[in-house]
Amino acid sequence: MSPDGPGLPRLPAGCTARTPDPAADAPALDAVLAAFAARYAAPHSQPAAQALGRLGASLRDGGAAVLVDHRDGGTAGPAALAWVDVRDRARDTDREPTLALDVRVAPPHTGPLEAPLVTWCLDRVRQWLAADGRAAVRVESDPHREDRATTAAMAGAGLVHDRTYWRMERPHPAAGSDAGSGAPPGVTVRRVTDDTGRRLVHRLWLTSFADHHGFEPLGFDEWWTRWERRGGTDLTQWWVADLDGEPVGHCIGDARLATLDGGYVRSLGVDPAARGRGVARHLLGLAFAEHVRRGWTFTQLFVDAGNETGATQLYRSVGMVPVEVKDEYAARIVAEPTTRVPS
Repeated sequence: MSPDGPGLPRLPAGCTARTPDPAADAPALDAVLAAFAARYAAPHSQPAAQALGRLGASLRDGGAAVLVDHRDGGTAGPAALAWVDVRDRARDTDREPTLALDVRVAPPHTGPLEAPLVTWCLDRVRQWLAADGRAAVRVESDPHREDRATTAAMAGAGLVHDRTYWRMERPHPAAGSDAGSGAPPGVTVRRVTDDTGRRLVHRLWLTSFADHHGFEPLGFDEWWTRWERRGGTDLTQWWVADLDGEPVGHCIGDARLATLDGGYVRSLGVDPAARGRGVARHLLGLAFAEHVRRGWTFTQLFVDAGNETGATQLYRSVGMVPVEVKDEYAARIVAEPTTRVPS
């Protein structure tokens, strides 16, 4: 997705746009991300370094990004960042791809920049559709609820509010005082240690989430590739739960928040036939205990607030509270028909 197609966004006077270099422009990008996070994100949100890594990986894999500078008198400084991530585009399949949009405008520049940046992102999506030969694509973006200018720009561009997500967090007491509860009757837990275990977790992931909204079943190779590239992978935090000798649940923690002295639960799921037996609660307690053992002061996860399995009630019951709210906006973009010139 080259930035040469529809060109750079049309911006208000005093603002200029350019394609960022994640390495050379790291200070400017970090300034935008830090200012944006200070205004909208939870204190223990994604570290800027991880966001920069995600941006760099997206650009290397065909994505597009734009960095906006604002000039105030004789001084110019970074004001906003937008990018289109095409990495989850369902290569070599007939499945309709999903592209992610991200728009972040640093205060005090909110207001006039969001709409042209959203328009630019959608222009990039249409350019990608034309180049890739796909008939249609789903676009998604999950702005912070308090970022009203971006949510308004998304709605104004035709994206529709689809779901609400919570970042939930639980603070931990001192090490050694949160050892977790005993296992429910019939439940045993083991750690994943090899490729066979990872493939079992993948199978459990498929069965656990098949009935969830928007679930996208992936083969093992694509699933593992996506898992690794999101960063923080830590196989010492992968567990499988057996009920009466049969594998029924999984819990995957990672180290994405380790620099903030925090733990993260990336995936927690139980086979529908085994729900209601305390499996998920026990797995979550083991993750908490592991994070406390490592000296981490909190555990965090991200959950669909409309989850039909009662996940939010479980998380609240063990002391987790919402610390950040994001609203997903989505739309289906259809390729423009090719005009044939009469011979």
